[in-house]
Amino acid sequence: MAGVYVIYSFLVKPMIVNLATLDDQIIVQSRRLDKDTMEIGRARASEETIALFEKKFKQIRSNEETISSLLAEIEVVANQLQLQITNLTPQRVQEGESYKHFLINLTIDGDFMNILQFVHILQGEGHLLEVQEARFDKGMRSHETFVQATLVLKKTFLS
Repeated sequence: MAGVYVIYSFLVKPMIVNLATLDDQIIVQSRRLDKDTMEIGRARASEETIALFEKKFKQIRSNEETISSLLAEIEVVANQLQLQITNLTPQRVQEGESYKHFLINLTIDGDFMNILQFVHILQGEGHLLEVQEARFDKGMRSHETFVQATLVLKKTFLS
């Protein structure tokens, strides 16, 4: 009987305590693994978002080619809306540590609603131009009233 007590006290009881401790450690590590797995998932989602923004905003051409492309975009939209461009002048590129701002001075003539639609299209998903300044003046040309808009447009790219 004393031998059974000694075996129980020195072998079985410590083994039961160790199993309980190991079960607790497994539960703690499992929770930690779940938390780390969620964090990795969020990091992957962030990386995908960053990659999407880089694809959308990364400058892939030279400054001259980028300016030329922006001017062509503006001319196409203006022609679609039957607006007359009277001035389309790029400003000097403003470069920061990780970005470049391309600014364009633009003066257009036409119907006020068409000019508003023009601005709306250029600010939309396809173009993502920002209007820095806007001034609208009323004008007359051969008995016809029109609006002249003077705009400063900006597009930012990642360097």
